[in-house]
Amino acid sequence: MTLLEVKNLTVYFKTFIGISKVVEDVNFTLEKGESLALVGESGSGKTTVLKTILGVLPPNAIVKGELLFKNTNLLSMGNDELSKIRGMEITYIPQEPLSALNPFYTIEEHFLDRLILSGKPKAGILSYIKLRRKVPSELKKTMLEYLEKVKIPDPERVLKSYPMQLSGGMLQRILIALAIVSNPSILLADEPTTALDVVTQKEILELLKELQKDLGLSIIYVTHDLGVARAIADKVIVMYAGHMVEEGITSEVLAKPLHPYTKGLVDSIPKLVGGGLHGIEGGLIDYYNPPSGCRFHPRCPKAMSICRETRPKPFIVNGRKVYCWLYGE
Repeated sequence: MTLLEVKNLTVYFKTFIGISKVVEDVNFTLEKGESLALVGESGSGKTTVLKTILGVLPPNAIVKGELLFKNTNLLSMGNDELSKIRGMEITYIPQEPLSALNPFYTIEEHFLDRLILSGKPKAGILSYIKLRRKVPSELKKTMLEYLEKVKIPDPERVLKSYPMQLSGGMLQRILIALAIVSNPSILLADEPTTALDVVTQKEILELLKELQKDLGLSIIYVTHDLGVARAIADKVIVMYAGHMVEEGITSEVLAKPLHPYTKGLVDSIPKLVGGGLHGIEGGLIDYYNPPSGCRFHPRCPKAMSICRETRPKPFIVNGRKVYCWLYGE
């Protein structure tokens, strides 16, 4: 069952110096229970795609295309309609746990806001204050239940704690609990392990995989870490400068990359034994004046004249999509 279908998603930003062409013609589907990773360098448009799905782009954004969630276009919804989906059926895990939580609120108060306000475009201030003064027992039970789901020890103590009193790993688990408390269909995870040490990172990834299986979640991960993508995602989309360059089953794409950019990313992973570091020469493009044709051609060692003139269409190679003229007819 297809939960989300992204069709020709294009996102530009109007600024005082011109139009920044950040994302162009992104297409993919997300099935029920599937995990998908968006990978690429910082600045390749991955987080912009997530924010567009959530409907939290700034007012200067120009968005085209379709985002079909259960066959309904999110981009055609008003804010009141979108509020019933955002935070309820589609939820979000930010990448910086400490900055994502209010330092003046306890974890219990964060849960209260989540349980009371999510899905409602407006909330009555008097009922909100009343609930904050005396937390109903059923809400307290729900909070403890979801803290236990994310394997937090001593949840009673944690509920009374402030963010600064807890570790980064604990805070990331709390953000996951806040994201799943509404029993969502889709979870959007923006670099959920970036700020964590490798041991805690492994624990968080295993927790997300377990929750995905137990709750039937569909998850979209944003990461620049190919190791994380390999460990967590069924399918991967490689993005460069706002364009898709390769899409396929994660293990196949990372084992035998086809696009020169994907190959460059895989080759740049440090090896424990033998070989030096192999980076990709050059830097990201100017989004105000992007190159014509394939956006990667200024850095591509295999660029041809057609690459500089015409944007490649997706070619099907061994069951995956590759946006590269090397695989053209």
